[in-house]
Amino acid sequence: MVAVGYAFVGAWLVTAGPLDPVAHTADFIAFLISPWMLATYVVALALIAFGAWYLQTAQKRAVGAPVIETAMKRQALGLTIALLVVASSLAVIGYLYSRDLASTSQADRASQQEAVARLKAQEIGKWLLERAIDAELLATSLRGLPLDRLPADQDVQRAVQLQFAEALASNSERTTVSLIAADGRVLSHIGEGSMPDRETLTAAAALAITPEQRKSIVDVHLDGTPPQPRMVFLVPLTEHRGTGPATAVLAMAVDPFALLFAQIESWPTASPSSEVVVVRREGADVVFITPPPRLEPVPKPLEFRVPLEGSTLPAARAVVQGDGEWIGPDYRGVEVLTASRRVNGVPWIVVAKTDVAEITQPLQRKELTLTLVIGAAVVLAACLLIVLWRGEYASLLAFHAQQREERSAITNHFERLVRMARDIVLLTRPDGLIIEANEAAVAAYGYSESELRSLNVRDLQPPEELARFNAIWDATDTASGVLVEGAHRRKDGSIFPVEISGRAFDVDGSIYRQSFVRDITQRKELEREVVRLSRVQKALQAANSVLLRAGAEVDLYHEMCEILVHLGGYRLACVSAPNNDAGKTIRFLAIAGVDDGYLAQAAVSWGDGPRSTGPTGGALRTGQVQVNQDFETNPAMAPWRVAALQRNFHASIGIPLKIEGKIFVALTLYAEQPNAFSDEETRMLVALAEDISFAALRLREGIGRKV
Repeated sequence: MVAVGYAFVGAWLVTAGPLDPVAHTADFIAFLISPWMLATYVVALALIAFGAWYLQTAQKRAVGAPVIETAMKRQALGLTIALLVVASSLAVIGYLYSRDLASTSQADRASQQEAVARLKAQEIGKWLLERAIDAELLATSLRGLPLDRLPADQDVQRAVQLQFAEALASNSERTTVSLIAADGRVLSHIGEGSMPDRETLTAAAALAITPEQRKSIVDVHLDGTPPQPRMVFLVPLTEHRGTGPATAVLAMAVDPFALLFAQIESWPTASPSSEVVVVRREGADVVFITPPPRLEPVPKPLEFRVPLEGSTLPAARAVVQGDGEWIGPDYRGVEVLTASRRVNGVPWIVVAKTDVAEITQPLQRKELTLTLVIGAAVVLAACLLIVLWRGEYASLLAFHAQQREERSAITNHFERLVRMARDIVLLTRPDGLIIEANEAAVAAYGYSESELRSLNVRDLQPPEELARFNAIWDATDTASGVLVEGAHRRKDGSIFPVEISGRAFDVDGSIYRQSFVRDITQRKELEREVVRLSRVQKALQAANSVLLRAGAEVDLYHEMCEILVHLGGYRLACVSAPNNDAGKTIRFLAIAGVDDGYLAQAAVSWGDGPRSTGPTGGALRTGQVQVNQDFETNPAMAPWRVAALQRNFHASIGIPLKIEGKIFVALTLYAEQPNAFSDEETRMLVALAEDISFAALRLREGIGRKV
C-alpha cells in the first residue's frame, strides 16, 4: 500500500508544472491511467504481492530452517534480488516515459502553435466579415436616399453626413467614410484623415464598373501626413440592390491597428517568448504588417521587410510554403517553433512562434524530477523490503482488522449520505414496488416514507407518461443504465419535470433498480426563458429595418405589431391612441395576432373606473410602463379575465410612447404564459418603444420626405 501511495505522490510531482491547480489535477488524472503508470502499477503490485507472500511464509521458513541465521541470510538475498528487479523496472519505465514525453510535448506544442495561428486567422476573418457587414449596413441605409442630387442638394448632403458621423462614432476603428461617384469624384467625406487616396479611388472605379462583386477591400497601407495605416472596405450603391450600374461607391476606411492587431498579437496563455505577427508578400519581399515585437528598435507597421530569396525566417517560409509548422531561427537568430495559417479574404499570413528553449525547459525540469522520484522510489522500496524482513505476522493481522473496521465505517457513512442526498433516490423491486426512498423523495413527492414504500414507481408517473416509462424501465436492464428526462406526479397531483438516472443490479437472481431523480423545474424554466428572449431579440433586430424604411406612421405601427407577433412570439400586439372624449376612450391604430374581437369588446379607458386598470389605460394615463404578469390572479384584470383566458392570454404589458415628454400612443403586448415579462425583456421592449417614438417623430416632421 505504501508503494501504491508513493506512486500517486510521484505522479503528482512528475506532472507538476507552471499550471493552475485545476489543470494540474487534470494532468495528474490523465497520467494515472497512462501506459507508464500502468506499468508502474504492475511493479507496485508485484512488490505488494511479494511482500504479502513474504509475510505469510516468513514464519514457516524460519521454523523449518535448521539454522535461523542461515534462513535469514537466504531471505536477505531474496529481498536484495527483488530490490534490483524493482529498481531496474522503474529505471526502464522512467527512460521510456522521458522519451515519450519529449516527443509528445513537441507534438502538443506544435499543435498548440497551429491552433493559435488558426484561431488568430479566424479572428481576422471574423473581423473582416464584421467590417464588411458594417459597410454593407451603412450602404443599405444610403440606398433609399437620392444620391444623384449630391453634392448640390444640401439636405441630402446633411443626411449623408449625419449617417457617416453616426457610423464613425459607433466604432473607434473607423477613420473616414466617403461616398465616391462612378467617375471618381468624392461626393461626400467625413472623418479624421485624408481624402480617399489614389488606390482607393482606382478600386472604387473598378467596383463601380462591376457592382455584382458586391464588395471589395483595399488592403492595409499607409496614407496621409504623417502616414497612418488604413484599410478600406468598398460597397457599390446600385439603383436596384445587386443589379444595374453603380451610382456611387461607399468607402469605409478603418485602422486595423486600433483594436484588431492588438488582439491578434496577444498570446492566449502566459509565455515569455511566444509572439504572433501578420505578414504578406509584396513582390520579392515578405512585409511584416505587424512589427516584430522583439526586434530592437521595434519598427513601425509595414516598415520591416525581408527578401524572400535565401531567407530562412519563419515568416518567409510561411509565405513560400503556405500553412505548416517548422523549427528554425527567427529574426533574432534564436531557434523557434513556428506555425502559420493564411487568412481568408486578404493576402495575409498569421505566424505564431515560440522559442524552442521555452518548450524544452519544462521537459528538463520534469526529467530531473522524474530522476529524483525514481531514486526515492528505489530507496522507499528498500525501506519497505527491510520492514517486511523485520515485520511480524501479528502486525499484519491487526492491520487487516483495522481495514475491515474502516470499510464498515465508510459503508455506514455512504448509506447516511444517500439518505441525506439532495437528489431523490429510489430503490425498487423487480415489479416496481418502492422498497427504499431517501428524505429528498419524501420532500419532493409529499408522501411520507411509509406511504412511498407502499407505492409502485408507476404510481409516480402521470398517465400520459406510463407508456414511455415502461420502455425506460426495460432500458435500465442494460449495463450502461439509462439517463432520461421525464415528468413525475406529486401526492397533490401536480406535475414536475425530472431527470432520471437509473441502473439495474442483480441480487440472488432478482433484478433491483436504483434510480437517482433530480427535479429540473428551474432548469426547464430557464431554458424557456432563454428561448423567449432569443425570439424577442430576433424581433427587435427585424424591427430596426422597419424603423429605417417606414414611410407612414400607421404603416410603422402595423409592421411593428406584425413583427412582434410573428417573430417575437406574442399572442397579440396593438398600438392604441387616447381619445379626448368624455369617456376617455381609446382607438386602435394597429392590431396583429389573435384578436377575435377581444379588443373591440374590451372597452378600455384611459381615465378612471374599472376599465382603466389594465396595462393599456394605465400606460396612457400615467406615462409609465404597466405590467400584468397573470390575468388569472391579478385583480385589476377582472373586467377582461374570462375573454383573455379564452384566447390564451396570460400576461400583458403596456408601454407608453412619448414625443417631447407627451404621451401620444401606447404599445400593448399579450403573452401566452404567466410571468412572461422579465426585467430584461421589459428593458428591451422599452428601448424598442423609444426607437418607435423617434421614428414617429421623424415621420411627423417630414424628415424622411425631405431626404
